[in-house]
Amino acid sequence: MYLYSMENRHFHPESFRNKLPHFQILLSICLFLSVCSSSCKKEQFNTSSGISFSTDTLTFDTLFTSLGSTTKFFTIRNTQKQSIKISNIRLAGGASSSYRINIDGDAGTSFNDIEIPAKDSIYVFAEVTVNPNAANLPFIIEDSIEFLTNGILQQVQLNAYGQNAHFFNGDSLETDTVWDDNLPYVILNYLQIKPGVSLTINKGCDVYFGGGAALLVEGELNVLGTDTSNMVTFRGVRNDKDIADRLYDDFPGQYSGVFFLRGSRGNLEFLNMRNSSYGINVGNVRSADELLSMSIANAPEVSIKNSKIYNNAFYGLFGFLGKIYAENTLIYNCGKNVVGLYNGGQYQFLNCTFYARSSAYVSHSKDPAFFINDYFKTGETTYIFADAASASFENCIMYGTLEEEIVKDDVTENPTVVNLTFDKCVVKTKTPLSTSVFTDCKAEDPQFKDIFKNNFNLKATSPCRSFSTTNFPPVDINGFSRTGSTSDCGAYIFQ
Repeated sequence: MYLYSMENRHFHPESFRNKLPHFQILLSICLFLSVCSSSCKKEQFNTSSGISFSTDTLTFDTLFTSLGSTTKFFTIRNTQKQSIKISNIRLAGGASSSYRINIDGDAGTSFNDIEIPAKDSIYVFAEVTVNPNAANLPFIIEDSIEFLTNGILQQVQLNAYGQNAHFFNGDSLETDTVWDDNLPYVILNYLQIKPGVSLTINKGCDVYFGGGAALLVEGELNVLGTDTSNMVTFRGVRNDKDIADRLYDDFPGQYSGVFFLRGSRGNLEFLNMRNSSYGINVGNVRSADELLSMSIANAPEVSIKNSKIYNNAFYGLFGFLGKIYAENTLIYNCGKNVVGLYNGGQYQFLNCTFYARSSAYVSHSKDPAFFINDYFKTGETTYIFADAASASFENCIMYGTLEEEIVKDDVTENPTVVNLTFDKCVVKTKTPLSTSVFTDCKAEDPQFKDIFKNNFNLKATSPCRSFSTTNFPPVDINGFSRTGSTSDCGAYIFQ
């Protein structure tokens, strides 16, 4: 229908007037349908529940009282093709609950008229603080988050396991102290053992370290585990998992480590220490002034027996002009050196197993499993030289995935050279075994049962079997007897 004719350019008002009522009716119907359609689409909600949850139970692993937790979350998904309005979301325990929740960025205990667009989802975050009670064993803290949608009630359960503990936060021990296995021990920031004071940690004790925390020994530390079933454990405080469902207990670098300062002493038996940054650190100093007064006379002395030290960000065992004796000890998977002995010292290792490889958490691509030098470099050409530098390995395994896992660094100007010996050891080295460093050693794969599962027992075909001097401990790390005139080298005998 043309209202204006291009041929005769004449306007026909009578024609337009006759058709106008029909046009107005049609236009009115279209407008009505458009408004109704728009209005209905905007206000249309699903009348069933129509929501699903990414989990029906949110579980927090064992938490220590008053420390709080990591934040966990789940999602609420609208499974429908229309928007859904949740009438109410509430924390069942209300304001008195140990839990705190956050719905898509808003904190509170109750939320009304939460709308989720079609096929969309929102996040629910939760955290918990565990209040102390009288229980020695872990206890459970329960609550739930309730959802009311179109008259239908649903819930997600909240479970947390709490544990009381002895807490130390930047504290110092001024008198001799004994820890027994009644509650876990949690060290935050640091715990210092003062000069002349001893801390004895008895079998079965679990010692947890907060982020960056350290045990500083100026006096004496005695760790007295009795066997592999009653070890003393040093580990990070995190019992939970990360967002990728990986245990934090597997992560290196969760705390600083144990530091034996000048003049201190240590006796460590059946210690299971994991996931620190610097491991067992023997001989470090607190100031530059102490560097100049270091000598073998004021070196800390530490004995380590039947222990496991592993998954550390940098070192498993670090010596800094210190004195260490170790036997039947396993150290593995550390980011820098499994054993790093710097600026000299005096060290003896008997029937120990040392191993280095890359893992999901540490890279073993540059630094060797073992390193020793006899100096500390203070400038471009200036050194502090050690007054003693020796390390002996007897019946040990020193192995890894690099071509060279044993590095000795001497400075020719130093009158005290490194005296390094391996006797009846299985090693990974490019150095000819005919040199004076190696006495009757083997450069062969030790054939552990399963390095990827950290099983360092020996296979039946291992070259470590019946390969040792006549000097060896009476039992291995697991308590199996070593008999005969020779034994297996390493911390484990073949079973």
